[in-house]
Amino acid sequence: MLSRPALEAAYLRLEKPLYNYLYRWFWDPETCRDLIHDAFERIWRKRERVDEAGVEALAWTVVINLARNHHRRARLVEWIGLPLGLSGGRGPDAEAELGERDRRLRDALEALPASAREILLLDIFAGVPRQRLAGMLGIPAGTLASRKHAAVNRLKELLDDED
Repeated sequence: MLSRPALEAAYLRLEKPLYNYLYRWFWDPETCRDLIHDAFERIWRKRERVDEAGVEALAWTVVINLARNHHRRARLVEWIGLPLGLSGGRGPDAEAELGERDRRLRDALEALPASAREILLLDIFAGVPRQRLAGMLGIPAGTLASRKHAAVNRLKELLDDED
């Protein structure tokens, strides 16, 4: 069973890497904080079935799944064509807050296939160790390395194309 101190310690260790991962998905601090809190709330609700040794892996899994679901919903809302105010999406003020460099990076990351973007976000921006990341994604470490290499090269191309 997961104790409150163990969950709080995991939260303190993971908050920054989780935020860094999510921010490059959504570029919105509020969305990032909401998803992190939702993830830890879900873990707390099932604490009787959670082993303290596996809480970090579970937190990453829950956050990744929440991010994927949130991203799918946002794309559906975009496809349907709801106004940003009704959909809860980013408005013009939030868009203006993004710097040019962040906007270029966001656009380049969004142009990558989802699997490549996820590898870069987890490895580079969240700092998940390679062996743990390979296990989280269910692929061998060598495959992860080659996919990361290809994703980095594609990201560089996309950023160079904008210049």
